[in-house]
Amino acid sequence: MSAHYGGEHFGLLADTSGYGTALWLHWRERTEVGLVTVPDCPVVAPGPAGEGCCLFAGHAEQHSWEDASEETSCTS
Repeated sequence: MSAHYGGEHFGLLADTSGYGTALWLHWRERTEVGLVTVPDCPVVAPGPAGEGCCLFAGHAEQHSWEDASEETSCTS
């Protein structure tokens, strides 16, 4: 995930499997953490490999496969 400061923050807690959603921790600066179920980001990288974005729909900044210094897995 790209560096960001302030505003909303999310952390993946669990994939909810075949439903196209995941459970994310959600917080803002100096507030309590909450749980939200958010749809998966539907964007796929260009090219035949077409890696899917590991983030949620409507996320800010780059997709998980953009501007990465090294390959990372969504599940590692």
